[in-house]
Amino acid sequence: MRLLPRNAAADKAPKPEKALDRPEVLRRYEITVEREFVSLRSQSGQSCAMYCASCAHEVNMLPPEIAADAAGTTTRTIYRWVEEKRVHFFEPSSGKLLICSESLRQLSRSNQLSSGESL
Repeated sequence: MRLLPRNAAADKAPKPEKALDRPEVLRRYEITVEREFVSLRSQSGQSCAMYCASCAHEVNMLPPEIAADAAGTTTRTIYRWVEEKRVHFFEPSSGKLLICSESLRQLSRSNQLSSGESL
């Protein structure tokens, strides 16, 4: 019996055959990173342009006081509409509520049509 060096013995040992009928399993991983950037530019309390996720485009976002003036109603009604989710809104970490002007316009239009007023 002849002794072979350890590595040579491993090379001479029979290797298990790969199963030809079993396909190799390939794994694909998909990583999605979403980021949201908010930029409020108006310091005067007026409207600012922002992306409304519900409208899927950039709209003017109004503070409740200006939204109430634009809709011809009170700020309490604006807050009620927000609670009822009848208008789109955004509340940044600063806590200042902003109302989507497009959803406000659509709500005002539907209210006018339902009450029979002319546009």
